[in-house]
Amino acid sequence: MIDARERRREWIDGYEAPIKRALWERVTSFGAPRVLASLWIAACLYAGLFALVGLGFKWVALPALVWLLGQGLLIGLTLWDPNWDEVGMAQLTNRYKDFYDAG
Repeated sequence: MIDARERRREWIDGYEAPIKRALWERVTSFGAPRVLASLWIAACLYAGLFALVGLGFKWVALPALVWLLGQGLLIGLTLWDPNWDEVGMAQLTNRYKDFYDAG
């Protein structure tokens, strides 16, 4: 008798399908929310280009260091609360009150 764990698993069309990770996990870039990480790296690359053209090659490391610290902050916030950016946007757009009367 063949053990159930040893049998080759065959998918039945329309009955079983593998679930993609993106359906239950948040999509991140370098451990931070994708949109914020993309905007942050674009801003730091722009600052690095500005430093290269305007100030010289020795100042290019400064935007790279700022990017590293900012990305670390974004990753830390995401580890603390995976939906911190959505909560912040809801707070800004919905104008929640600090105190509600109970009656």
